[in-house]
Amino acid sequence: MQQWWWRIRPAVRSVLFPLICIQFARTLFFPNPFDVFVLFALFLLYLGMLFGVV
Repeated sequence: MQQWWWRIRPAVRSVLFPLICIQFARTLFFPNPFDVFVLFALFLLYLGMLFGVV
């Protein structure tokens, strides 16, 4: 990966976690297939960042 991505990765991960929490709350109150898909995609992206895949 390029070096700029390694510098910006912690910032992206710190912004992504609150977005996942907000999306989770939205999915609890207004469940629809699109919200569930977005939550799943955000969760997979966050896991990828934690394990160093992305």
